[in-house]
Amino acid sequence: MVSIFDAATSEEDVTGRDLGRAVESLLAGWAERLAVPVEVWALPTGEVPDGTARLAYRVLVDALDRGAGAREISVAMTTGRTLRLTVSCDGVSPQYDAREADKEAAAANPLRAQVAALRGVYSTGSGASEHMTITLELPLP
Repeated sequence: MVSIFDAATSEEDVTGRDLGRAVESLLAGWAERLAVPVEVWALPTGEVPDGTARLAYRVLVDALDRGAGAREISVAMTTGRTLRLTVSCDGVSPQYDAREADKEAAAANPLRAQVAALRGVYSTGSGASEHMTITLELPLP
């Protein structure tokens, strides 16, 4: 399996002005290399602080990596008063327990600490047996 990091633009290249293009490029490359359909619901159009853009991009890469093996992935990232990211993965392993992953990840994932430091929320949930949703919400200045 190809690592998501092989398909990703360097995080340092992502700016608050070009976040939408960077996300679009990441999703296209990831879908092509791993042959997983990616439906893009929305891309950010507003400018955000560079640090916020880089963090959101890293969370997206992490979410795609956690959804590896899915049959289909849908992504929406929008900007307004907040930057919101939703990654929906269908066809993930039924053994995947999102609540346990959140508990484990809270301590082990530095992204969650960075999101919390910005008063944001990064969470994972599961509904149907083969469905996982990862969400991010970061307040914008």
